[in-house]
Amino acid sequence: MNLKDFEYVKAIAQHKHFRKAADACFVSQPTLSGQVKKLEQTLGVSLFDRSTKQVTLTAKGARLLAQIEVILEQTQILKELASTSNDPLQGKLTIGIIPTIAPYLLPTLLTSMKEAFVDSQFSFIEMQTATILDALNNGELDFAILADVPELKHYHTIPLYKEDFLVAVSQDNALAKHKKVALSDLQGCSLLMLSDGHCFKDQAQKFCFSAGVDVSSQYKGNSLETLLALVAMDDGVTFVPKLACTQRTGIDYMPIFPNQQRNVVFACRKHYPHLAGVEQLGEWLSAHPNLKTQLAKAL
Repeated sequence: MNLKDFEYVKAIAQHKHFRKAADACFVSQPTLSGQVKKLEQTLGVSLFDRSTKQVTLTAKGARLLAQIEVILEQTQILKELASTSNDPLQGKLTIGIIPTIAPYLLPTLLTSMKEAFVDSQFSFIEMQTATILDALNNGELDFAILADVPELKHYHTIPLYKEDFLVAVSQDNALAKHKKVALSDLQGCSLLMLSDGHCFKDQAQKFCFSAGVDVSSQYKGNSLETLLALVAMDDGVTFVPKLACTQRTGIDYMPIFPNQQRNVVFACRKHYPHLAGVEQLGEWLSAHPNLKTQLAKAL
């Protein structure tokens, strides 16, 4: 019985296919199958039902997989503890960040962040929320900056800031004459949204649906900047987080009534070995004067 065998079991449970699991583990299928068979003999149980096209866990296999995942997570924690000194923020740290935050938050913080934490080498990766959570679980990310979602109840989170949503409209649009835009005012507008998978879209759609506002299917993509380019052409309106409300030719940003916000948090695994460092970095980020200025700016 060894850790590699446990990794093979986890991979098979994830891919439900021996060859795909072998590819993911960078071993041959006979090697993976043989090791898992030996593990089953050692434990005295069948972990997988191999009688169907799609490999599935047996009832006993599902119970043992839960413990296998705990063992692998604790092993990863042991490695992380061994690879760092008493300084929890020393060395390379990989941070996931969602696309509707990254281009607007990082320019505000990155230079001073490197100056404040000189012993840290920060690496940022843009990912959608679901991908970030998987990467946190697998140890591919140390931390993440993302909007608060219900799934984060399983993670350690630190509030960073609250951010208003605004409506971006063309200066030629009749809504530009308003001081505020009620959600009901958007009925009949071509409301542009990002594609599925963006939590920003999910949050915006919730309060749209509650107001009976339909979402346009004209454009579905991954770029908030493309949505804003369409808005500037008066080809629709869209929601924009406050940090993204920079001056753009032909666009006005209108406050929404009633006010709509998202909570942005710093997140890591609950059993991350350096929670003190997470707290330290989270507090530094939330107190950053540039961030506070951007969130309080008048439009």
